[in-house]
Amino acid sequence: MLTDSSRAITTLRSAAKSALQKIPSPHDAIVVASFGRAGSTLIYDAVVNAMAKAKPALPYSLAQKLVQSDAFDPPMPVFRKGVVYKTHAYPDLLEGQANVRAIFLFGSAVETALSVHAQKTLRGEGWVKRHFDHLRRPYDYENLLKSDVLGLRDQCIAWMGAETHPVLCLRYEGLWENTDRISEFCGLNIRLPVKRRRTRKDIAPDLLAAAQRVYSPIDEDLARLPDCFIAESRIGRMLVPVSAAL
Repeated sequence: MLTDSSRAITTLRSAAKSALQKIPSPHDAIVVASFGRAGSTLIYDAVVNAMAKAKPALPYSLAQKLVQSDAFDPPMPVFRKGVVYKTHAYPDLLEGQANVRAIFLFGSAVETALSVHAQKTLRGEGWVKRHFDHLRRPYDYENLLKSDVLGLRDQCIAWMGAETHPVLCLRYEGLWENTDRISEFCGLNIRLPVKRRRTRKDIAPDLLAAAQRVYSPIDEDLARLPDCFIAESRIGRMLVPVSAAL
């Protein structure tokens, strides 16, 4: 439990960080979005490191702390130039904001659902509930492998079809082949860690089959898209199921 003095120190540090983030920067704010469990931390860390190195007047360790933030819970922040934010929310969080661009990272919907399923045992139900909140979805773990309760398709439709702000959509597996394009989009020198093959943990056959029944159609639609592209409404419409479009 925090003491009054600890709370005061935390509040002071937060206020100081907020004030320093208002220092003018030539770089847009960058929002790193994803539907979660898709490797977004890797690209977020890479952008944070590049943004920190773009502030040579500050010690790197201080700059790194200043440029990182998040936008998980309402109210959404006013995005500051030169700051990198992480979120699982929808692109409406960009509305009314200037000097901001976004990266939307996507991967396998099947793998994402299975990962969330495993987190209840690994991290507890509280973590899973917060994850649903971050995705702007009502908590419904019991139906996780029965329907798209995470809203993964809705996330992709919204971000891949967003046109109010620049949005670079990236498939996790294609990050390393598109580093130059990511750097150009961000206006930064992005460097990724060495690529490592992701290993799937042993999954019970019945759980895998259930996840594939629900989420494989999403993966099939995503497989038809390039690994790296700028969002546009045409692409968002491509992901709308035929039954929903009628």
